[in-house]
Amino acid sequence: MAEEKEVSEVFLKTLDSFYQESDAIFKEFDAIHARYKRGEDIMDALREFRIRRSSIFCFIDAIFHKKVELADKLRKAEIGKEKRAKVREFKDRFADLADDIDLFVLQEIGVDRW
Repeated sequence: MAEEKEVSEVFLKTLDSFYQESDAIFKEFDAIHARYKRGEDIMDALREFRIRRSSIFCFIDAIFHKKVELADKLRKAEIGKEKRAKVREFKDRFADLADDIDLFVLQEIGVDRW
């Protein structure tokens, strides 16, 4: 049986930051979501957020696009109900943005330059 890897300290610190700063993060994403709902391009807003809060942005990307890995880390680290609920709230509230976040990440890594 393969030995389970521990959850990194960086992940745990990022999760703590996400939880502690959730009011501000949700407020920023409410503004991005409002722009999205009006049909505006949100790529610059996502880029600005990533520049200011890169580890949080990577965590948010994982919420939408690395669900199994994220769930596994939350389980291994025995993350409490409050933090899990905050992650779930973010995912549910901003689900409309998942494709745009994915597109942004793909553009950032150069996939659109083929």
